Amino acid sequence: MATLAFLLLIAALVLFIVSTRQWALWMRGAVWGGGFLLLIGAWIMLGDSARDPELGAAFADFFAHFGNPNDSMLSRMLESNGGSVARIVLSLFDIFVFFAILVAILALIAFSPGQMMEQIIRPVMSGMIGAIIGGLIALAIVGTGFGQREERQAYAGPVLSETVHDGDTLLLNGDLVRLRGINAPQDGQICRLNRRTQDCGAEATLAMRRIIEGSFVMCALDNRPETTEQNARQNAQQQQERGETRRQRNERWVTCTAVRNGQEFNVARRMVEEGYAAVQGDDFKREADEALARTRGLTAWCTLRPDVWSRRSTAERNAFRDRGMYRREWATFGTCPPPPRTGPRDTPERSAPE
Repeated sequence: MATLAFLLLIAALVLFIVSTRQWALWMRGAVWGGGFLLLIGAWIMLGDSARDPELGAAFADFFAHFGNPNDSMLSRMLESNGGSVARIVLSLFDIFVFFAILVAILALIAFSPGQMMEQIIRPVMSGMIGAIIGGLIALAIVGTGFGQREERQAYAGPVLSETVHDGDTLLLNGDLVRLRGINAPQDGQICRLNRRTQDCGAEATLAMRRIIEGSFVMCALDNRPETTEQNARQNAQQQQERGETRRQRNERWVTCTAVRNGQEFNVARRMVEEGYAAVQGDDFKREADEALARTRGLTAWCTLRPDVWSRRSTAERNAFRDRGMYRREWATFGTCPPPPRTGPRDTPERSAPE
């Protein structure tokens, strides 16, 4: 219905333009009336469910403050969200430049002798200029926060300096999205190798930057349910610690593909293959086993799984950092010693390799 409503809207605009031709007055009136009927039909067909009541209220408030527009809701929203408006408009600046170039080319064509070409081109140029101005106004209104917007189903963009947030999270199109199927060490998480320690979260972030540097990343929203009850509990704990709701976290789990030099690869799989992320769920288990067998990346070191590390207290983290101590039931990541042979009720501490 929405598509048909927009088609009727376009048809109405065409009839309005046609009605300006030098025909008999009754014919022009009939064409104009047909356009007006199509416009009313499009309005009725769209229905109230697809409209944003806040936007209507904002325009009503604007006209109510016509004598002092700075006091209107719309003006205050534009002032408060100026940064968002600028980002949205500038992100589509190239499209406006493209249309401006077309207008410039049409203006050159209109240089031809006689008025016939000018009469043909001038309405086209006026329409394109109107489209540019209308587009800018529409983007400005959307940038203020008005208008109903569907949740993104896909993200895409070139890799910039701010794209990589950490080893399993990217910033694309203004949203933080997390790669499904992996769990990379957090910033500040300690890895041990003999007596050496390092921040394996920082290493995972550097690895992610290296892996996708110079590529174009495309991510699709992945709303698959949790594969196991254990993963569901772990993710709920992480969301609580990061101040996120379960809905926010699940809506932004994505599957990402990077394209570089004509070659495509799955970003999460590559992180696991190179040994910089633990698997979460049933994906990439074979790649994880191979990375561990070949001691790639961080698998040559010993640390806790990122979801386990996030639940440890400061004292427990310090004990692991200083002495390599951790408990048998804590899942590990990398090359760590096997659990000691103790009874099922025993949970003794054990040490990372010295």
